[in-house]
Amino acid sequence: MRRLLFVLPLLVLAGCKKTETQGAVNVVVTYSGFKPGCLRVQITDTASAKSVAKDFTSEIQGDPGVGKTMQIGMVPPADWGTSLAVRVGAFEKSCEGKEVVNNSGNVTVALNTVQTVTLSLQATDADKDGYVDVLAGGSDCKDDNEKINPGAEERCNDTDDNCDGVSDDVHFKLNQACEVSADCKGISRCDPTTQAQYCDTPAAQTVYPDADGDGYGQKDSTPRIVCGGIPTGYTAGQPSDCRDDLFSINPGTEDLCDGEDTNCDGNIDERFPTKGQSCTNLTNNCEGTQTCSANKQSLDCVTPTPPKWYLDEDGDGYGTGAAVESCGKPAGAYVPQGGDCDDGNPYTNPGATEICDGVDNTCDGIKETTAQCPGSGTPEWVSQTVEGGSNWLAASSWGTKTTGGIWVTGNNVRRARLTYPETTFTVTSSTNCGSQTVGGGSEWTAVWSDPSDGRAWLGTSGGYKAYQTQGATNCTFISDDDVDIFGLAGLRTGSGLTLYGATASSSSGDGAAFTWNGTGAPTYNIANNPLSEVFDVHAHSPGHVLVVGGVNGNPRARIFRLDPATGLWNPEAVQSPERLRGVWIVNDKVAFAVGDAGHVVRKTNGTQWLSAGRTPDNHSLTSVIAFGANSAYTTCTNGHIYRFDGSNWTRVHNGSGKLNDITGSGPDDIWAVGNNGRIVHWPAWP
Repeated sequence: MRRLLFVLPLLVLAGCKKTETQGAVNVVVTYSGFKPGCLRVQITDTASAKSVAKDFTSEIQGDPGVGKTMQIGMVPPADWGTSLAVRVGAFEKSCEGKEVVNNSGNVTVALNTVQTVTLSLQATDADKDGYVDVLAGGSDCKDDNEKINPGAEERCNDTDDNCDGVSDDVHFKLNQACEVSADCKGISRCDPTTQAQYCDTPAAQTVYPDADGDGYGQKDSTPRIVCGGIPTGYTAGQPSDCRDDLFSINPGTEDLCDGEDTNCDGNIDERFPTKGQSCTNLTNNCEGTQTCSANKQSLDCVTPTPPKWYLDEDGDGYGTGAAVESCGKPAGAYVPQGGDCDDGNPYTNPGATEICDGVDNTCDGIKETTAQCPGSGTPEWVSQTVEGGSNWLAASSWGTKTTGGIWVTGNNVRRARLTYPETTFTVTSSTNCGSQTVGGGSEWTAVWSDPSDGRAWLGTSGGYKAYQTQGATNCTFISDDDVDIFGLAGLRTGSGLTLYGATASSSSGDGAAFTWNGTGAPTYNIANNPLSEVFDVHAHSPGHVLVVGGVNGNPRARIFRLDPATGLWNPEAVQSPERLRGVWIVNDKVAFAVGDAGHVVRKTNGTQWLSAGRTPDNHSLTSVIAFGANSAYTTCTNGHIYRFDGSNWTRVHNGSGKLNDITGSGPDDIWAVGNNGRIVHWPAWP
């Protein structure tokens, strides 16, 4: 081992006084196997046991584990004796720590001399970390590892790195609860890679407030770091929810028409660029505004509440059934008033006046009272004989029951007229007809009253055509073609007049029809437009003129309609087993035709004829008048009158002797005429 001589100047210890004769001690300290961190040299007066000591640190040279020698000069106090004890102690880091090894010796000093004492110190610091092996009196608990010693930092590696005898479990509080933050709690563990203690928590994640629970965090919200489960009211979704108080609004929602930024893209209702624009609602024909629909997926043309329209089949201004909402009047017979309790009778509606007709006209559930009925107040069919022995064959009324009147015609050239407020008929039987004399046995078989002036247009079984004004006693002859006339009807269009006739034909089993302007000769259906036998005619408009009749075949019923453009009488499809004897047109949609054996057909849609049942007695029917689809009256060969209410026929008058025709201005003013001078009126004789 190499020895290093380290010489210090003689030291004078505190409290000592140097004299010329005082001796000194040269302490030679040899240490090997370690390098002391501090040396403490102590001399003691053997006689007095007084001691002085000095610590040395920076003066210590050399490397750990390599032998070294230091010389330290010591001068004892003057009052000491010559016999001294010398002691040297070695420490690992400082003299405040543990003394690991010491050695001592005695020396006798003499005046003016320096006595040398050599002390050797042996210790083991195998890993040269400055700490002596604990087995050699030091504090290094593992002297073969320089990283393990009392001065080392304790690491989390299941090793006592700082030799304090405290395990990692205790030192680091391993396997105990710990937390990284208030939201991250776990167990304290060692990281084998870094040999550092850490808090073992579930995987950490960033979450954001999600008040509406739609999986999207509140936009611009402060994030929160959590471990384990996501706290209530938070989500790991992106903070992009612009309305965190509504579940239905977030970036994952399709843009809806709701006045909101539904998908949080910064735009409102962008899928609906026409929102707020003007529009026309095709359902109700109203002008409106494009507005979000109830399902928020489309636009609706929202309009103010449109007026309601009701189908008015009988033309009385009141409809019935489900209302149609439309800003414009719907096509067809629609009116703005509803509540009609019988849409087949124009005399029955909420705005009607109660009349004496046996029905509830005002739709209030109450029929007429005696106040609405003339005479005794008890409505009845009143029969009178006018010109007994005569057969009244035709009748036609004009005007109203207060301003009009009625013409009736029959055999023996008789004509009778009652003009309101008269109560009796004026009968004319003169054969004088202007420039023509009508034979005494002739029959006036047809009559039509002109509503413009009450003039009667007349036709006979012999083909005479004439007219008679209200104030005249005789008729005025116009034409004669020897063709039997069975029915007359007319239309006023402005100042123009057109008459229509149902007549016989020159061929057996055939019939004919004519149109006539009241002057000159009439125009008959042309040769290539043959008709079967026809017995009655009625007109409502130029496009709705009908003649009815029949044949011997099956079906027997025939109905022909005039085409005003071509002049042809075209057959209409009708299923009835009997010939038809009378016809009445209510309007361009509704018409009735009656015939033999009580059969009735009715048209309600303007095109299709359907059975309307049979009258109760199955008597052959002679004539019909109708005021609506549910209001009609018919006469029969046995003298009865029947009434139709839309569903059933009811006998309303019992008579005897044939009734030939029926007419009237309304259901409270009905006339029927028949054989033996019989004339019947409802609801009382005027």
